[in-house]
Amino acid sequence: MSKDYVELSKKTVREVPEESPAVQRRKDLEKTLRFFAAMTFLVFIFLMSRLFYLQFVITDDYQTTSERNRLRLLPIVAMRGDIVDINGVTLATSIPVYSVYITHLDARYKETEDEVVDKVAQILGENDPRITKEYIQEQIDKRRFRLYEPILIKSGLTDEEVAILEERRYELPGVVVDKGPIRYYPPYMGSTVAGHALGYVREISREEMERFSEENYRLGDMIGKIGLERAYEKYLRGTDGFQQVEVNALNRPIQSHYTQNPEPGQRLVLTIDARLQKRMEDAMDETLERLQKQFPKAQAGAAVMIDVHSGAILAMTSRPELDPNDFIGLMDQATADYYHNSNPPAFINRVFQTAYPPGSTFKAITALGALAAGRLDPREKVTCTGAYWEKPYIRCTGVHGPVDLAQAMATSCNVYFQEMGRRATIDNISLVAREFGLGEETGIILPGEEIGLMPGRDWKRAWGNAYALNRQRTRLNELEKQTEEQLALAQTEEERRQILERDERIRRVIERDYQNDLNYWPYWQAFETYNTSIGQGRNQYTVLQLANYVATLANGGYRYEPYLVDRIESTVDDVVHHIEPTMLHRVTSVSEEQMAAVRRSMLAVTEPRGTAYHLFHNFPVKVAAKTGTAETGRVGDSNQNRDFHGVFVAFAPYDNPQVAFAGVIEYGYHGGSSAGMVAKAVFEEYFGRTQVE
Repeated sequence: MSKDYVELSKKTVREVPEESPAVQRRKDLEKTLRFFAAMTFLVFIFLMSRLFYLQFVITDDYQTTSERNRLRLLPIVAMRGDIVDINGVTLATSIPVYSVYITHLDARYKETEDEVVDKVAQILGENDPRITKEYIQEQIDKRRFRLYEPILIKSGLTDEEVAILEERRYELPGVVVDKGPIRYYPPYMGSTVAGHALGYVREISREEMERFSEENYRLGDMIGKIGLERAYEKYLRGTDGFQQVEVNALNRPIQSHYTQNPEPGQRLVLTIDARLQKRMEDAMDETLERLQKQFPKAQAGAAVMIDVHSGAILAMTSRPELDPNDFIGLMDQATADYYHNSNPPAFINRVFQTAYPPGSTFKAITALGALAAGRLDPREKVTCTGAYWEKPYIRCTGVHGPVDLAQAMATSCNVYFQEMGRRATIDNISLVAREFGLGEETGIILPGEEIGLMPGRDWKRAWGNAYALNRQRTRLNELEKQTEEQLALAQTEEERRQILERDERIRRVIERDYQNDLNYWPYWQAFETYNTSIGQGRNQYTVLQLANYVATLANGGYRYEPYLVDRIESTVDDVVHHIEPTMLHRVTSVSEEQMAAVRRSMLAVTEPRGTAYHLFHNFPVKVAAKTGTAETGRVGDSNQNRDFHGVFVAFAPYDNPQVAFAGVIEYGYHGGSSAGMVAKAVFEEYFGRTQVE
């Protein structure tokens, strides 16, 4: 045997497997089966463990979640509480109307959502072009995650719309016509009254949802936006009921289980007398219409009458008018512009949300300031020569000659009251004005009150410092910009040097002027006292502040918080809350005798030679008043012969005051021929003169 054969035999033996291929494949298969068996066992153990956990450990949690997913609470909206006047006349209520909703109930069996939306838009759009397919789809998208709730498309359907929707019910699956409450402001003697005071309700916004997150509001709920509707929201709202329904996996209701009836809101009984309110509004409209023939800019005004012994508001109006019914449902662009973008905008309640220069109606405060300083004898006469003898020599309304307090008030003598302002000093004038509530919040509960401004030394110091600083910064910024531009264009170093030297010189001038400004603007000047004493200058007050100051003067120095709600009643006419008058301040800077002297001087305004004599010369009740013709102070009012606000304040009866009035008509020129006409009309109504005649 050769050596090569032996080697080949050894190699062959090594390469031959110990087991046959069939045996090897069987062993591999057995190994795989054992692996899968082990995996199956592990999966089984895992599933059993999970089942045990779900069935015995967290059973309650999942059962609760399941119930929540299966059962839904559909709200039943509560009737909002009524708002009535002091005699029970309804000014705001909730009425049942037909509304159309889209739900997803039955929609799956017939038409698609798009087809239904298109048909509803066609039906409702014929009478209301604001109802479009896009609008309806937008409402659905807003509630995409709460599709089990009906989606309101339109309230206040007409009988024709209801009939058409019912006739076509078979082709409108998921569309429901239902009866529910909607806010309504009924007319009184032909028109809605007290619109600004009432306010309105509208769908809650997302920002309000977040702000009132603890009040259980839902998207789509109505909420008071302004006025009494907002201020007394928690009383008026009521408590919604609900209906428990079962829904399917698509969030669509399939069965009703339980119903909780809603609790209606409470009723507000106002201090407002609808009869007085109506007369005041009509008089305001009549006066504006008459004035516009001579003064086209006379488009706006405001007036208020209050009880001098409590602060109760008996009537208040603002023009242009606001009709709360305009805010129910959709609002077209023209209406939105009328309220927000027109000039003057109608949305503002000018009784307390706008401040006006008081004009000569401020002169009673000047007289009280001089009396408080002990530097005015009501019988002393000051000679009017047509202009005051101190700079800036402000002219008077005439040449009145020697006049005492009553004569000066009757003729509205500027010279007399500038002299009284000088004697009183701005400190005493400011003190008295603030005691009577001017430049102070009245405390009225309605939101958005304007504070106004009673200027004085403190105010001037703050204003003057800010003015000087802003002026310096503005000039420095302009200089810096100018220098940078010049340096960018400079060609040589010499040019750059000259530019920088000029910059430095101007900076020194600006700094010098700034120091001069600080030595002047923060300090009260004498001419400002003269302007303030006749109701011009920086004086700015709301109509409500003016009325409250006159009421405080009339009742002997008791300043009350104006209020609009007399009581809150439950639905069974039980009084749950009675609003008591709140005295804010007792005037101490002037005595009762001094106030009596000023009241007597205001009576002279309605007597012969008085500026309001033409209004009340034959009035059966003595009226104390003051007229005002106020420079507007508005940018662009350049016509010094026409651009004046007409201001008027009054109280009556003079010898036993009951009510106080204040009114402003923008660009109404003279107070006696503008706001004074409104005062006369409402006084006639209050004292029953219109009924006698």
